[in-house]
Amino acid sequence: MEWLWERSDEEGDEPLLVTNMLQNGRSVRGLSEIAGQGEHVTPHGKKCFNAGPVLAHAPDARALDFALILEHGYSLAVLESARSCLAEWAAGADAINLTDGQASRSSFFGDVKKDLDRAVSFGGNNGWSGSDAAASHVMSQRLSDRGSRRLRELLRRARHTFHAF
Repeated sequence: MEWLWERSDEEGDEPLLVTNMLQNGRSVRGLSEIAGQGEHVTPHGKKCFNAGPVLAHAPDARALDFALILEHGYSLAVLESARSCLAEWAAGADAINLTDGQASRSSFFGDVKKDLDRAVSFGGNNGWSGSDAAASHVMSQRLSDRGSRRLRELLRRARHTFHAF
């Protein structure tokens, strides 16, 4: 959280906390401080707010897309959780891991990543089995929330279909 406050001081604006729902930011120590001193927004809200550095906490695809829109011209930090694995998004977005300063790396082999990028560009591919990782990666390519959820569902169905043989 210290990084966000440093960015806020340097960029001259209060931070924005983006969560899936308002109650998500109230139960985590540090997030409530950001929500209280800065702004706390969700993709569902209609509240007006000032721009500033953005912290997206355990976002789903919709909240992540919202955070990416809000961060325009400001810094962005994204915290994943066990339920919101964003490693492939981070790799696709060339994100820096703030805990170790290293660039995020994809766990996909080069050919697999190229095929996935092609599948996103051409509308789908039934040969995928890593649905969560694939959906995380395509979010870095700015596929919509609906598109990434649909891809995840199609890949899960395809995996069950292929395993049935």
